[in-house]
Amino acid sequence: MIDENERAAQFLQAIQRDAEHRRSEIVKAIDAETAAELEKKRTEAEKKAARMEEYETQRATENANRLLSQSVLDAGAELARRRGQIADEVFSACEKEIEAFVSSPDYGPFLKQNAAGLLTLLRCDTAQFFARPQDLELARQNLPAGCTVEADGTIRLGGLRARAGSTEADDTLDMRMENQKDWFLRSCGMSIALEQL
Repeated sequence: MIDENERAAQFLQAIQRDAEHRRSEIVKAIDAETAAELEKKRTEAEKKAARMEEYETQRATENANRLLSQSVLDAGAELARRRGQIADEVFSACEKEIEAFVSSPDYGPFLKQNAAGLLTLLRCDTAQFFARPQDLELARQNLPAGCTVEADGTIRLGGLRARAGSTEADDTLDMRMENQKDWFLRSCGMSIALEQL
């Protein structure tokens, strides 16, 4: 029988493998879309420039440069929109997996492990914990003695946040997902710098 820690680790590894697989597919799709769109725009701009050059060379050159620049900006804007859409689809699917996990019997032991990890991080034996309102009872059942838990409506996916004195630590599934988004966008080459536009 696999213990709860191994299940949680396997679950997180499965999410990571799935994200890596999706990342690979997304990178291929983005590369193909980018190449096709840039080739299409480049071809259109070259045809317009060639026709206009017959009538007025100077005007044709200025117009072609303007059109090419606009095409690149438009393609960049469309690419940015598509990147955002793909990332939203991937993380929407991940959130559904997390919703299934927090409804499973494995979630209680996860909260217990989550609380222990936060106490270790805060270097204390007791702390004030915060959980989603619907997780309060399950959290109470899985917290170490002497710890309290309060509802926090800002926690959307699950997990715990803790405070000991003036120090806080956030190990909610929301924070883990947000950290994964940053990693995912960087790893997939989907983060967009202003210089690229």
